[in-house]
Amino acid sequence: MTPDRPLDTLARALSGRGSAAAGLDAFRHLLDAMPVMIGLVDERRRHVFANHAYLEFTGRSMDELDGLSMAEVLGEDFHRAAHSAIERVMRGETVQTEGWMPNPRGGQCYMLRVLAPHRAEDGSVAGCFTLLQDMTERRQSQDDLFRLAYYDPVTALANRALMLKHMGDFRAMGEQFTLIVVEIDRYPDIRSSLGQAFADELLGDLAERLTRDGGPVDLLARVSDHGFGLLISGPCDVPVIERRLETVSAIVRQARSSTGAAVFLSASIGVKATGDIPERAEDVLRDAEIAASRAREGGGGRRAWFEPGMHARVVEQVSLEHDLRGALERESGLWLAYQPIVELVTGGLAGFEALARWNHPERGNLPPGVFIPIAESTGLVVALGRWVLREACRQIVDWQDKRLPGSAPLFMSVNLSPRQLVDPGFVKTVRGILRETGCEPQWLKLEITESAVMDKAEQAIAILQELRALGIKMSIDDFGTGYSSLSYLHRLPIDSLKVDRSFVSAMHQSEENRAIVRIIVDLARILGFDVIAEGIETMADANLLRALAVDYGQGYHFARPLPVGEAEKLVIDEPPWRERG
Repeated sequence: MTPDRPLDTLARALSGRGSAAAGLDAFRHLLDAMPVMIGLVDERRRHVFANHAYLEFTGRSMDELDGLSMAEVLGEDFHRAAHSAIERVMRGETVQTEGWMPNPRGGQCYMLRVLAPHRAEDGSVAGCFTLLQDMTERRQSQDDLFRLAYYDPVTALANRALMLKHMGDFRAMGEQFTLIVVEIDRYPDIRSSLGQAFADELLGDLAERLTRDGGPVDLLARVSDHGFGLLISGPCDVPVIERRLETVSAIVRQARSSTGAAVFLSASIGVKATGDIPERAEDVLRDAEIAASRAREGGGGRRAWFEPGMHARVVEQVSLEHDLRGALERESGLWLAYQPIVELVTGGLAGFEALARWNHPERGNLPPGVFIPIAESTGLVVALGRWVLREACRQIVDWQDKRLPGSAPLFMSVNLSPRQLVDPGFVKTVRGILRETGCEPQWLKLEITESAVMDKAEQAIAILQELRALGIKMSIDDFGTGYSSLSYLHRLPIDSLKVDRSFVSAMHQSEENRAIVRIIVDLARILGFDVIAEGIETMADANLLRALAVDYGQGYHFARPLPVGEAEKLVIDEPPWRERG
């Protein structure tokens, strides 16, 4: 350690070396005025002098201090810690250290310590000066700053920065390690529905359980808003890590608030193990979080080990997100395809379902399965849904004017995402679009999934009722594949149930499968809904659904989703499926 220059100069002066030396007596009054504690012991380690600050610190007078050893005055712990330093001083060295030491009046204090030789007139070492400066407040301030920089205030665990620092240290030492990232599923929903305080209590309880029961780790940290990191040094033992993951998953399910209140918790877990080639700490943490994200895509409550292809996929998604955001801002490259919805009894055109499409400037037409999940995960689906709704309303208004006189009005079905259904400004948005485009409310049918409603049933019902009050029709999409409760179904202000294509395709396989469709139709009749079947591929499908009294149908038997020009021909001319019989 580099000696503190002022204290070292004073020590040299007191020890009788250098041009500043004037002897101990000449400095007595000066020393008593100094805040630095100065004591002198002889060659037997017995006190022979102390200034006022030293005496005040020890709580003794000079008469009481005279002849006492350092162990008797400053404690055995200090004496043991300083023993080797004093031996060096007695050989003529000056030694500076700092650290915590017992306070003779109780507690601990952090001291800057300079031990310097006191020399006799012949130059031999006759004793040892002890210079002490109380740095407790500075140290506590440093500790406070360290805690702020490296520890999480909610869980008292290490934070992301300290996790990165530890992994960087492992990398510098060439140490292999495994990082496990545990991300709580649906944490934003828990926080928004039950409050920040409740969410923090769950995190605190989970941190305690992981610390106590999660098994040995080199570091446990909160690495994100809803994520914990477990750092384990050494080559990765896959079976051992897998058992650890089972333990961690069970711990997450047991988390409770401080009041004992509980919600069902699950975690998506990602694992990244380093190999012989050192990797940057930031890259390891990123990869573990990518693996956790991939686990969440499987429905949550799962785990995944990082694979290189995952990173490439994320890079692609980030690129697509950027491009999609630009397409929405410029309204460029996005277009709607329209799939006809047919009245099964008459074969007449009843309406269309509007489906978003994206003609990427470099990748060409991208299927919805590529860009819709990106829009959902980033929140862009709200802006995308607004664009789709506006374009679909404009189009149905245009087509109504092109229908033959006396024709029944067409309706336009538009899919809603779960994010739109809980957007507090959504009803206002719909009202504004209807007014802007001149679309009659009854021409618009909004399609929602069972899961979108049931996730936040009361909130969804309230919004649906507001939409219904505007005169808009509504439909439950993919009915039978979710988890609707009949106690809620009869409360939903809907007009239609849409039978999922999986039931339609299975109708010809057995009487049981046909019975499922029949039950859906009967339920719809009891509740006053009409029924739409999707995924009609053949004439046989259409005939059987017609026999089961299904009202409407759509599918490739009638037409694929069409560009606006081709769809318009169906509006103006006789539909081709009528000619096929």
